[in-house]
Amino acid sequence: MNGEPAADASIQRLSSITAGDVLKEIKVDDISREAHAVAEKYGYMPYMIERYFRMLGYEETLKLLESFEHFDKKPAILCNYLRSNCEAVVDKLNSLSFSLKRIEWCSYCYTVVVAPTSPSIGSTHEYLKGYYYVYRDKASLIAPLILNPGVGSLTLDMCAAPGGKAIHILLLMHDSGLLVANDISTRRATSLLSHFIRMGFKSYIVLNEDGIELVKKLRLKFDYILVDAPCSAEGSIMFDPSRKIKTSVKDLAKLVEREIKLLYAATTLVRNGGKIVYTTCSIAPEENEYVVTKVLQLNDKMSIKPPPFNYWSHGLSEYSSLEFDEDVKNCIRIWPHRHNMEGYFICLLSKTP
Repeated sequence: MNGEPAADASIQRLSSITAGDVLKEIKVDDISREAHAVAEKYGYMPYMIERYFRMLGYEETLKLLESFEHFDKKPAILCNYLRSNCEAVVDKLNSLSFSLKRIEWCSYCYTVVVAPTSPSIGSTHEYLKGYYYVYRDKASLIAPLILNPGVGSLTLDMCAAPGGKAIHILLLMHDSGLLVANDISTRRATSLLSHFIRMGFKSYIVLNEDGIELVKKLRLKFDYILVDAPCSAEGSIMFDPSRKIKTSVKDLAKLVEREIKLLYAATTLVRNGGKIVYTTCSIAPEENEYVVTKVLQLNDKMSIKPPPFNYWSHGLSEYSSLEFDEDVKNCIRIWPHRHNMEGYFICLLSKTP
């Protein structure tokens, strides 16, 4: 079948993807003296700074690095409008000395502008009653909105824990149909389940599997799939400065190998006419445009679609010696220094009917 490999062929293709092959293509050569100097000043691996120079130029790279150093951290909340009245929740939080601002692109989502010393936003009675979910940053809200799963649909979240995006998906589905929420970590899957219970959802099952292995274990075809891939988290350095030095180029190649396999697995699990959102909290093109391009080469029934809305930057057409599929310009890039959010990549794909 053209572009639609059978299960056995899909498994064979997955096994043919290796970190060694990835490393040959993504390795960074000729790191400049300026990159070494800036890396030393800010505490990064030099290859990361060289990469930022090639994507953004010298001056904008400094703006990015300064934004990581001095980011104005403000949590966001997702109101559970199936269980509560969002205006009443906001009023109650205001009475507790919180100040909330509605997010312009999500009518039931709010930024916590001011918070009291006590209680914390994650320990109020309203939180414990499941009236809202707390994110460390509003960028996490975007991927489910772009996926926009329909009411009553069959949806898969391949890497679902800790659960914020899965909860958002269930809200968009109006807690109908079925969400298959999977995570490879038993501990994190348990946490995911506790959030579902706290917020009163019913239309889900929780799996504890390697997302790549779902190709072998599921014979379902999903209407919608979210692939929130484990990544280097280069977009969240403001929350975890250890990410400046955590991922070597070899480590990155292993992550990219897994990301390609996860997204490719999703393309075999989605039905004809179905949609996939691939997302990472990374600003590395190797984990984003490169991954999407590789998967489009593996399955020609997949195509990139423009998102239903985009207030942010577009995907990169090329980076260094890497050339990407021309349609990755329709993917979303969120830059901390441009958009005052955690760094993210979000791409909407569709399978040809």
